[in-house]
Amino acid sequence: MADDDDAFRESLLIWLSDKQCTTREASNGVEALDNLDDAVDILVLDREMPKLSGPEVVERLSETPFSGSTIVLSANRPDACLDEDDVETYVQKPINRENFLNLVEQYLR
Repeated sequence: MADDDDAFRESLLIWLSDKQCTTREASNGVEALDNLDDAVDILVLDREMPKLSGPEVVERLSETPFSGSTIVLSANRPDACLDEDDVETYVQKPINRENFLNLVEQYLR
């Protein structure tokens, strides 16, 4: 999961701890791309991050071995730069635990 908000990222990790998932974290877009490989099933991505934004990360996914699903969680509304045509789903924050875990379950391979 890639989000520059440490507290939000920590919340998502705690929520996922019951799922017994292996998780990777990134606090910016460059780290997000560096952490992607073919073992990653889901990329949970914030839109506004340092170094590379969510839309820039999405543009570069084809340059990685990642073939999973991308879920955007953002305080911003979808727009022409990034919307549900670009990713599997785009959800506006805030999101609660139940909705987040349902999303993850939906896109796990």
